Amino acid sequence: MPFSVFLDMSVSAAVTVWSPGPNNILLLSTASKYGIRRNLKLLLGIWSGSLTLMCLSGIFCSTLGRVIPGIQIYMKYAGAAYILWLAWQTLKRKPPEESGDSKEPSYLMGLFLQLLNVKIILYGLTMFSTFILPYETRIPMLFLYAVYLMVLGAIGNLIWAFAGNLLKQFYEVHYKLMNLVMALLLIWCAARILGIL
Repeated sequence: MPFSVFLDMSVSAAVTVWSPGPNNILLLSTASKYGIRRNLKLLLGIWSGSLTLMCLSGIFCSTLGRVIPGIQIYMKYAGAAYILWLAWQTLKRKPPEESGDSKEPSYLMGLFLQLLNVKIILYGLTMFSTFILPYETRIPMLFLYAVYLMVLGAIGNLIWAFAGNLLKQFYEVHYKLMNLVMALLLIWCAARILGIL
């Protein structure tokens, strides 16, 4: 994979997984309520589920590419469309509401949240079909990319967990500006995928 494509993938991935979503909002909420230490099981569950989804995404997209040759170009457009949709969703997102009493975070809560998280499923499919598979098809390399994508998500999860109330309060005040910046970065990523920039 050329370095420029790797850089585009990394920016697109970071913007996607570091933006507010089910995992990050849950971590923000639970970290502000229970602290980081009591969230470790939740984090491990999210990361286990994320790595599982990234591996499955790589296998699915690779297999689909062999079964239906030439599908990658269409998957690239689908990936760009998803990123544009995600930009729109990010732009119109409201700040998270104060949550009521909730169950203490657990490993299974994080794992199931991740395995049912449409944003992360589409993230994995988009990253593999758009950025990785046009350049790499060897299983060991696909696994390394899956780990890399999971680690990018883990960094985002940690940022949101450690930020706790501080980021929550900042986001509630400046959510429109933060949403606009994240949406513009996603639009830039989609344009790069389509070769417009």
